[in-house]
Amino acid sequence: MQVLVTGGAGDVGRYLVQDLCYHGHQVRVLDRALSFLDSPGSSQVNLCGGNLEDKELVARAVDGVEAVIHLAWSFSDEPLDIFGGDLVGHINLLAASVRAGVKHFIYTSTATVYGRATTQPVLEDHPCLVGEARKPIYALGKFAAEELCRHYYREQGLPVTIFRFWWAFGDEIGGRHLRNLVRAALHDDPIQVPAVAGGTFVSMADLALACRLALSRSGAAGQTYNLGSLYLSWEEIASLLIELTGSGSELQVIPPGEWTGPVFLNEVWELSWEKAARELDYQPVFTGSQGRAAFVKALVKCVNKVRATEKKH
Repeated sequence: MQVLVTGGAGDVGRYLVQDLCYHGHQVRVLDRALSFLDSPGSSQVNLCGGNLEDKELVARAVDGVEAVIHLAWSFSDEPLDIFGGDLVGHINLLAASVRAGVKHFIYTSTATVYGRATTQPVLEDHPCLVGEARKPIYALGKFAAEELCRHYYREQGLPVTIFRFWWAFGDEIGGRHLRNLVRAALHDDPIQVPAVAGGTFVSMADLALACRLALSRSGAAGQTYNLGSLYLSWEEIASLLIELTGSGSELQVIPPGEWTGPVFLNEVWELSWEKAARELDYQPVFTGSQGRAAFVKALVKCVNKVRATEKKH
């Protein structure tokens, strides 16, 4: 199958491109930052550099492909970036996909569209309280993108599948809040984390698996699915960091009502992927002890990167 991956030069995109090639697909990558993409070294990959706001470029990129996996997004919280850039490119891609007769369109969204979790675990029919999200403009943009997907499915017949997930990890894992915890461990500073809070991480391997399953099932069209691999609390993650770094940091677990640190860390995001399991036969590989081992390996790379940066300063 010929697959277009937008945002294929990003962390998730690079993994997904390699996975698709491994499973025999021809891949076309559209990204404005191709200089950051490792040379694929494969005749299966064709690179297109540019922005999704360029209608003609998008039309050429979509021409001849059977499927589109849309990862590209600015991750900005600035209204002009989202509504003048991300969503314009999103519409261009949806419209071009309709004209080209694309058979599968996968949009990767975010758990942020739920705003805040009012029930646990979070199911796909949970209300989208975007105005209560930690980054409301970002959440609104992603929710608008979902709604546009649903519109093009209902009105234009574009077979769209939406995936929502909280935090993806591969061979390594990033994130500002996580790096701050690593720095505290390396400096033997006290590490404070809120009790209970944490989230459902998804491995890039399991995300890639979900994409392949959706590409093989016509029944995935018009559906929204949560994805995940394993749930980890910040207390568990902080304990792992202290162990991995040999830190002398004191772990201080703060009751949620007394937490004064970053709001993000005090949230609970336990996503249910039961619908994906039922309808797509999604069974994550990196769950349980295997998922935890994979997460630890990613965490080690994060620690090593932060340690190297700290030495430079």
